[in-house]
Amino acid sequence: MPFYEYHCPGCGQPFTLLRPMAERDQPAECPQCGQVTDTRELSTFATSGSGTGGSAPSFGGGCSSGFS
Repeated sequence: MPFYEYHCPGCGQPFTLLRPMAERDQPAECPQCGQVTDTRELSTFATSGSGTGGSAPSFGGGCSSGFS
């Protein structure tokens, strides 16, 4: 199951939920205040590679869709 990131419209706190992909577009309840949001945040991800720079994770955040 993937993690999905949200930003609460009530208290302003970011939160992350582990949810099945089938529930990714369902409303999510803030664990801090209980406010419900249906907007996911655009999230980045970390990968670990075997490059020459060591074993630190690299963070992907660029757009590689090919659209300009």
